[in-house]
Amino acid sequence: MAARPTLYTKQGTDKAIARAVAPLATKSELSGYATKSEVATAAAGGRVDLTDYAKKAELRGLATREELSGYATTRQVADLATRADLTAYATKDEVAGIAKRSDLTGLATKSELSGYATKGDVAGVAHASDLTGLATKAELQAALTGVGITVVATEAEAQRLPDGALYFLAAAASPAQPPTPTPGPAPAAGPTVVGHASGSVVGQTITVKLDGKAGDKIILGINEKAQGVRATVSLPQGWTTLVDPYWVGTMSATIITGPWAPTITITMSQNAEIGWAAAAVRGASRIEAGTVKKRQAEPIETKTCTAPALAGTGLALGFTFERTSAGETSDQVTVSEGWEKLAFAAQDGLNYQTVTLAKRTAAAPADLIVTYPNVQGSNGIGVQVVARG
Repeated sequence: MAARPTLYTKQGTDKAIARAVAPLATKSELSGYATKSEVATAAAGGRVDLTDYAKKAELRGLATREELSGYATTRQVADLATRADLTAYATKDEVAGIAKRSDLTGLATKSELSGYATKGDVAGVAHASDLTGLATKAELQAALTGVGITVVATEAEAQRLPDGALYFLAAAASPAQPPTPTPGPAPAAGPTVVGHASGSVVGQTITVKLDGKAGDKIILGINEKAQGVRATVSLPQGWTTLVDPYWVGTMSATIITGPWAPTITITMSQNAEIGWAAAAVRGASRIEAGTVKKRQAEPIETKTCTAPALAGTGLALGFTFERTSAGETSDQVTVSEGWEKLAFAAQDGLNYQTVTLAKRTAAAPADLIVTYPNVQGSNGIGVQVVARG
């Protein structure tokens, strides 16, 4: 006999359905989950859209959170000055040595010093120590009176004294006139330097421009890097060689002379690395050159070059020539006492030739000794020339 079906009322059915779905999630609770179709797509090889994501290669140069942990955030530096804000302020190095406010405590201001004498105002005024041992007016008057000498203030008082009376006139005396200075020695007649210059060039042309006028003479020293085939000089009209090309180490130097012109152009037979120095001389009838001394000659030199003294009267000029890759500036190159440095051709890049030109200020002939900042055992010579009146 077939089983009889169980019958439910509508109310009982609703309760049964409510109990069955109570443990299930609602639509809102499932909104963050993938649907079956989305899972199926992924399972079938579907890909996630990575358009808005960076690649590993793009992140390679960026810092990690750990690396940024010691840096300030934008908010922390918001009130700090930027580099642009600090451009008008001095750095520590720029204010080193400048007095602080505390250093000025106790010093007078400009307004406080306005009524006082300057150093120039009191120059020549006696110091208190200079007056030690001198009598005061009162002491002098007492001493004169003690020996029977009457002190009077005017000549009228002196006229009223009895004949034969001794008196001392205390009226202010006219200031003593300063002694006439002894005239100094007249300027020595003879040749003078009216212009000088120096320079460096890599090429075949040396251009020299010096102050002067017609009748002046130019003396030009040239120092070039030595080459297998030496670059020879093409002399302008009227020019002669004073010192033949002197080759020592890796350099070769020469001195030439000729008449002044607004622009002098010296042409070399081939490209060369050159340093040069020149002087324009007025009042010279002839130019003579002395003995050339190289560094290797006795006494051997390493940081100096000597131009031996040249006897006789006239304007003495000294040239020293050197070549070194060690850096040198004009301020580092000095001349011996009794000489004045006129010009210095400094190194220019790989053009290592230097030339020093000096004028003798000493009254008597003397060696010119030029001191350099670096040791150089071979490349260096010195020579003097004299412009005779």
